[in-house]
Amino acid sequence: MDEMKAIEQIFAEPKADAEVAASGRARLLRLAAGGEPPATRRPLSRWTSGPRTRWVLGAGLLPVAAAGVAAVMLAGHGSAPASSSSGGQARRILLAAATKTMAAPANGRYYRFVTEEGQQLTVGSKAHPYRVVTRTVDEEWYAMAPGEPGRILRRDEGARPVSPADAAAWRAAGSPAQVKQVCDENKIVGTRGGKQRPDGTFEEIPIRQKCLRINMRPVLLSSSPMIGGPGMHGQPPVGLDLAKLSDDTATLRRQLLAWTRSGGLDGPVEGDSAQLWAAADYLIASPIGPVRPALRAAAYRVLADLPDVRSLGEVTDQRGRRGQALARVSRGSEGVAPGTNRLVIAPGTGVPLEISSNGGATEYRLVLECGYTNESPPPTRK
Repeated sequence: MDEMKAIEQIFAEPKADAEVAASGRARLLRLAAGGEPPATRRPLSRWTSGPRTRWVLGAGLLPVAAAGVAAVMLAGHGSAPASSSSGGQARRILLAAATKTMAAPANGRYYRFVTEEGQQLTVGSKAHPYRVVTRTVDEEWYAMAPGEPGRILRRDEGARPVSPADAAAWRAAGSPAQVKQVCDENKIVGTRGGKQRPDGTFEEIPIRQKCLRINMRPVLLSSSPMIGGPGMHGQPPVGLDLAKLSDDTATLRRQLLAWTRSGGLDGPVEGDSAQLWAAADYLIASPIGPVRPALRAAAYRVLADLPDVRSLGEVTDQRGRRGQALARVSRGSEGVAPGTNRLVIAPGTGVPLEISSNGGATEYRLVLECGYTNESPPPTRK
């Protein structure tokens, strides 16, 4: 039987687990009898602007207000919270995705990886603020022929208002082509080294927050040849050699843990599960070079073995694509931002669709295309 089709049938008409349903009925009876106060909802944390850095699943995602709110989407898209029995379903989805991934083409003239990243920001003025979502698309074209350079294209798709009320506020402001983020430019967000003092120490010069200027209409930002080298944009991080990574699940798990424990991630991350969830992002949903289908499939199997990955059911991403959402709740003690981190997979192909924190309510990354192709990239503009 096709495992992904079976999963699609399961989620077509979701039914509550018997234990979960019984628990829910018991809680409703307690509420009716006044024996349990209703839960207090805490407001979602707002996005705080700062220097943009590359973020990975669980290693650089923003915190969420409540771990139970697992998939709050921009513009009202959503999903049901995970049940206590969703761990086994998550494993089945990941193993099925690995099977589907193995069927993808394993060669071509180029390996193409296209992503869209977005953030929710408050713009306008302090007196008349409104929210927009920025959208930036990166295209990486990795040439398979020796000596032929790859290409990188980056374009700003133009921000869009989050809600009808935000759209009305933007129009009331004159529908400006560019808007400015509302933030405190006197706020100190870090320091940089200054002149050396006589005692050998260096001055610490404060770095103040800068309010971003955001385009509301599409703009081509850059189009250039790809520059190679570990750690460069579009390349594997230092210490992660794709050619040497194994397609065997157990071996890959050991390799990824050896890499993370030697400082491969952006900062210290504690615990095997947190490290493997973060490291798997590079192989599944990040532009780091040609990741062969067998290697991405092995990364899915590594995630399938994690005990704390849960299924959230079917969700819709920022572009209206439907997929199966998987989540892991990170804790501050792991050295990462606490909250729910999510991976969405297309059930028909096993292709990654989205990674996000807080269900995409504050930031997200969509995978629009990934894999080998015989197409050619657009010409480089000078």
